[in-house]
Amino acid sequence: MGSVMSEPASNIPLMRPRLPEVSAMLPYLEEIDQNRWYSNFGPLERRFERKLAEHFGLGDRQVVCVSNCTQGLDISLRMAARFPVGYCLMPSFTFVATPHAAVSAGLEPYFLDVERDTWALSPESVRDKLSAIEGPIAAVMPVAPFGASIDLSAWDAFAKETGIPVVIDSAAGFDSAAGSANPLVLSLHATKVMGIGEGGAVLCTDEAMAENIRAGRNFGFLESRSAKLAGTNAKLSEYGAAVGLAALDCWEETRLSTQAVAQIYIDVFSKCMGITFGPGFSVEIANSTCNVLLEMPVADRVIYQLKSDGIEARKWWNNGCHKEPVFTGCAREPLPMTEFLTERVVGLPFFLGLSSGEISKIRDSIEYVIKG
Repeated sequence: MGSVMSEPASNIPLMRPRLPEVSAMLPYLEEIDQNRWYSNFGPLERRFERKLAEHFGLGDRQVVCVSNCTQGLDISLRMAARFPVGYCLMPSFTFVATPHAAVSAGLEPYFLDVERDTWALSPESVRDKLSAIEGPIAAVMPVAPFGASIDLSAWDAFAKETGIPVVIDSAAGFDSAAGSANPLVLSLHATKVMGIGEGGAVLCTDEAMAENIRAGRNFGFLESRSAKLAGTNAKLSEYGAAVGLAALDCWEETRLSTQAVAQIYIDVFSKCMGITFGPGFSVEIANSTCNVLLEMPVADRVIYQLKSDGIEARKWWNNGCHKEPVFTGCAREPLPMTEFLTERVVGLPFFLGLSSGEISKIRDSIEYVIKG
């Protein structure tokens, strides 16, 4: 079998992003040429915002496009945080962009543990821990892990009951996202299921907050060229909007194709013992990644074996943000579930065009380790 060969039996990358083809983007690019408007909220960017609002069933002013998801998180925290300094509570089990955004917004990450079944923070659990945290709590930033749905209404209730603002990091959650009074930030990076190369969007049904975020992405200008808020430059260019409009045009096709790959994974892995798919991975939601939870703490061994077989795999979130050198000094609670997950969660290849045969090779390589 491939798992015991000295040379890789295949070459399967972790990702192979696919953005709209040039032919699909060309009408929008020609429109840019005609308009000679390249950035600063041009007609395509404004149309893209309206199309996104329509997609999510929101009002036109309840979606704010930004240059990338990290900037969207940063600006949302600046506008929402109840103190200019203080803790931003967040999971350690997340991508480093989450704490980086908090630091950029002037806040200090405080790492909390996640729930075993959801891989996410629980508003009930966070509420129970508030009294034990010494120091000002400026905001909470829950993460929708790998695009899985989280209970937005529960977080809305948390914010109302505690008075602590909430900003939701739903970077990979394009197909599971919905409007919320709390800012919810999406990534439109090339690696995401609805990718435009580089970009992001903030969904927020609180229109006053959305307007502040809109100003925050443009140097704090609010209805004038007077900087009334502490902002930055996080505008989406007309070229990014052109790719986004083309991507929305073919979204249903992309969604169905992505779900088809997920179905192959589910079928091929159906009889595997000691392997389960992560929260949110199903044919109900178009995912950007495929993460599996191993019964045994052998994630590193599995990744090594996959590499030996010519298959790229990864711990998308490494060993938790609390172990990243820049964040080791941050405050945190005990993180047993984070440690549990980082020893067992592996990100597997996932992209359009991945075949049943390739997924079978991935399964065989993992089983070689599990079965010893």
